[in-house]
Amino acid sequence: MSNLFQSLFLKTWPWWTAGFGIGLTAVALAWFTGKRLGVTGGMADACSLATGVGKTSETGPWKMWFLLGLPVGGFLANVGHWYWTWMYGRVDELTRGSFVLKVFCLLAGGFLVGFGARWAGGCTSGHSIMGVGMGQIMSILSTLAFLVAGIILANILYKGL
Repeated sequence: MSNLFQSLFLKTWPWWTAGFGIGLTAVALAWFTGKRLGVTGGMADACSLATGVGKTSETGPWKMWFLLGLPVGGFLANVGHWYWTWMYGRVDELTRGSFVLKVFCLLAGGFLVGFGARWAGGCTSGHSIMGVGMGQIMSILSTLAFLVAGIILANILYKGL
């Protein structure tokens, strides 16, 4: 195998390449199409199309490809580097290994994330990547709130404050 193939597909990339790639994608999307990058808007459009309830934005099918690309890209990036397990780190400790309680906690967390994204008018990716980059005050405030809440929750979960 060539070194280029190994470097691109077999070796782990440095952490900063993800940030660089996301930044380039966000800038290119805004520059060439005038559209904003964010998962919540794409998910709302996907749900509206699937159920026929609500209205979809006039952005075209790119959001569907974007949403499909998230899990597919994550899977492809980890082929050969992962294995299936029901273990979930700190959640296992908090639920004392109860599978039902773990599923309940993860579902409740997912609903809270969805509620928070709707309440904040967008998700962390939309506010933190696009909104802050565009200098929007509400996105800067939302991002600060995300960070503060994350720091507090991490301290509660890992340090038991």
